[in-house]
Amino acid sequence: MGSVWCVWIDFKIRADFKALQWALPARIYARPVELYAGAHLGDEDLTNILQRLGYRQTTSVAGPGEYQVTQSRVRLRTRGFEFWDGQETSVYTEVDFSGRHISALRGEQNVDDLALVRLEPVEIAQVNPTTGEDRLPVTLDDVPAALVQAVISVEDQRFYSHYGLDPIGILRALWSNVRAGGVVQGGSTLTQQLVKNLYLTQDRTLLRKLEEAVMAVALEIHFSKDEILTGYLNEVFLGQDGNRAIHGFALAAEHYFGRPLKELKLDELAVLAALPRGASYYNPLRYPERAIERRNVVLARMLAQEYISDQQYEQAHKAKLEVSARPLKRERGSGYPAFMEMVYADLARDYDSKALRTEGLRIFTTLDVGMQSAMEAVLNKSVAAVARIPDADKHLEAAVVITDASTGEVRALAGSRQAGYTGFNRALHASRPIGSLVKPAVYLTALESPNFHLATILADKPVTLTLEDGQLWKPDNYDNQTFGDVYLHDALERSLNLATVDLGMKVGLVEVANMLTRLGLKRSVLPYPSMLLGAVNMAPIEVAQMYQTLASNGFRSPLRSVEAVTTALGEPLARYGIETEQVVEPDAVFLLEYAMQGVFTRGTARTAANRLAYNMPLAGKTGTTNDSRDSWFAGYGDDLVGIVWLGHDDNSETGLTGATGALRVWTDIMTLADIQPRQTLPPQNIVFDSVPLIPVRDTADRNCNATQSLPFRAKTMPDVEYSCEVTDSFFERIIDRFRNDVP
Repeated sequence: MGSVWCVWIDFKIRADFKALQWALPARIYARPVELYAGAHLGDEDLTNILQRLGYRQTTSVAGPGEYQVTQSRVRLRTRGFEFWDGQETSVYTEVDFSGRHISALRGEQNVDDLALVRLEPVEIAQVNPTTGEDRLPVTLDDVPAALVQAVISVEDQRFYSHYGLDPIGILRALWSNVRAGGVVQGGSTLTQQLVKNLYLTQDRTLLRKLEEAVMAVALEIHFSKDEILTGYLNEVFLGQDGNRAIHGFALAAEHYFGRPLKELKLDELAVLAALPRGASYYNPLRYPERAIERRNVVLARMLAQEYISDQQYEQAHKAKLEVSARPLKRERGSGYPAFMEMVYADLARDYDSKALRTEGLRIFTTLDVGMQSAMEAVLNKSVAAVARIPDADKHLEAAVVITDASTGEVRALAGSRQAGYTGFNRALHASRPIGSLVKPAVYLTALESPNFHLATILADKPVTLTLEDGQLWKPDNYDNQTFGDVYLHDALERSLNLATVDLGMKVGLVEVANMLTRLGLKRSVLPYPSMLLGAVNMAPIEVAQMYQTLASNGFRSPLRSVEAVTTALGEPLARYGIETEQVVEPDAVFLLEYAMQGVFTRGTARTAANRLAYNMPLAGKTGTTNDSRDSWFAGYGDDLVGIVWLGHDDNSETGLTGATGALRVWTDIMTLADIQPRQTLPPQNIVFDSVPLIPVRDTADRNCNATQSLPFRAKTMPDVEYSCEVTDSFFERIIDRFRNDVP
């Protein structure tokens, strides 16, 4: 019976160890930082990023993962990284700055200018196996020789000479423990420890010890020492990080020191080698004195076995313990719950939960960690500063979406004013009326038509409409005033409701609803007149999609949070590139944007113009819903689109307009993000013409002593009798218009 049992164990060991595949978590990375001349990045920004990546600040840059700071210059050597589009090798670079921009990027010996250097991405989350175990599997070639020597010195000095069991080691450990009056040394070999971790429970019975011994011998018979050692280095338990178990020395290096295994010094490797004896007891993050004491024991063993010299021993023995200061828990899973919810939703279309939890996929996202941090640094305080009703009575909430103005990549996301909030994700799911944020769709519909332009005169006066059910609808302006005849651009800039209704009824409700669909809204919109003033429910992420299309000059790019997915070995699986479709002509969007820039200079967002003086021009729109229940602002520059919503979860009144609430929060965020001025060039068929400053319908009352210059499509110029342009004769203007009509 015993022989059958041994044969079964031998078979199990051979089959299981040969096919050993650890369940590996999917690793999720933020957007990598790219360095190039002209990049919008200051020296403090770069050093913060390097610290987050675990780079070591030194007086001279000797190896990967090190950096040096001098006046207006940062020297560094990158680590290299396997991206979805290939291997990024380690490179030395010197980065010069001018304000918050990179002015030059030089290579070795300050000679060659580098076009671009890409840093490795920050790991922001994992999808862990159900076991809760985490590891970074490595080959023996990836492990520093000093670590192997340290482990063997302190755990199994005769590893390369025994056959799984070491009677001499057992006797030596017994003698040491008797002399010390306690357990100071173990007798288990590395092979036995590996067997215990892989196959057995922690029961301390005679049968379990016998089973361990038989398995260890079987493992030694069928597999090489290097294979066994590699398995041990990847499997051994080395600590706990919340509900995540740290296995293997590669992950332990990042957990405790914030750097890859190959970058650790001798004293740091000795700290790691001390952990198998008691990962909790010798945890350097919690018990630094114990860790140093055990480290020095490891170093003494290495010296005694002549793995290191006296000089190396003295230097490592005196070294200070410098563990990682990185907020790893903040970045591994719990730090960005709102954004990660979007990532998981995007991944669910192509990957099941088992693949994410076991196959070690590497997922590259669009999150800009620096921008997310900047947003979170001000969001809660900014919301508290604008709240009209004390937070103790009504908790004013917020949602923020920030995207790349060109690509549709989501750069930052907040589902609450509180950083790290894991409850209801308002950015994705809070579907609320958008108020005047809908108006750009109304005006864009008109500007596409040959019948309207920025100088079209609208009637801002009381109107009563009979709805399909016979009810009467009587809209008002926000302040209950009326302004008579106004230009189209002025009506949008000042967000005049009555003029907007006048325009919307002329262009058609169905056409406006279709425009919302073209801009990216996927839900259907009923073409009721109230739609023109924002009786349309959207979540902030849907509003971001709409304004993203405007910022992209009429090219709709679906918002996305995932850039690419690779296997654990870096083999590409999927690339989620930019998908774009032109849904509105750029000339119509240009005209709309002229008015949306006027929102900052002449309209409802002008209170922010002073704070954003160095960032102007910008385009944007305020939004306020009935009874001031929702406060919105949507705006964009050349690089970013930002959406801010404020409101109460119970839909009660906030006392805020878009200008007094969301705009102020948006301004705080974009000041920190240093949003870049809008630099939209006029399309080829855009011309400028002068019109009277005051709109009049009777040409006899036209006053060309006070004028303003507005852009127009060449085919949709203001009527000659309403123009104040004097550079061309009436005849020449008619000829020009005729020429523009010729294909």
